[in-house]
Amino acid sequence: MSNVSFELKGAEELKKRIQLNNLAFKPVRQLFNEVGKVIKDNSRAVLDNLDKNDTGSLRSSIKYKRSTATVGRLPAGVRVFSTRNYAKFVHGDMDKNFSLTQPFDRTKPHYPPIRALTGWAERKGLNPYAVQRAIGIKGTPIVPFLKIGFENSDLEIEFALQTCAERIERQWKAGRKNL
Repeated sequence: MSNVSFELKGAEELKKRIQLNNLAFKPVRQLFNEVGKVIKDNSRAVLDNLDKNDTGSLRSSIKYKRSTATVGRLPAGVRVFSTRNYAKFVHGDMDKNFSLTQPFDRTKPHYPPIRALTGWAERKGLNPYAVQRAIGIKGTPIVPFLKIGFENSDLEIEFALQTCAERIERQWKAGRKNL
């Protein structure tokens, strides 16, 4: 009888190479940065196109941030948001389905404080009390600028995802040379 033995070399190196967090951490982080920037830019463009950018503060308040939560070592996602306190009144509730094209849905009729309307009304040459009364009768149009910005980002997100896959593949092939 012959005695046959096998020795597998490089198993530890292969194991390290195929761990997803080592292979994909940087490309996935770059993907989330690119997606966040694209959605932010498209959301800002929505406000520019709809004249909802009276002073520019709502537009400049749109930010993005990678999630601090991780799956393994990979970032879990990206969050695009507005830091202005009145953004929720312009955008509406994120959980509801709003019309993403004009004419937009409207808020329920309500009476906002006069001091919140004074600056805008004066820049438009309107009486703030008349504006308050009109909002009390009709409500205000809801413009879901973040949702529209996301919807308008489909092609760019697809391209960023394809680029991420190519980066992971390049890193995989580069690691193969070291074995």
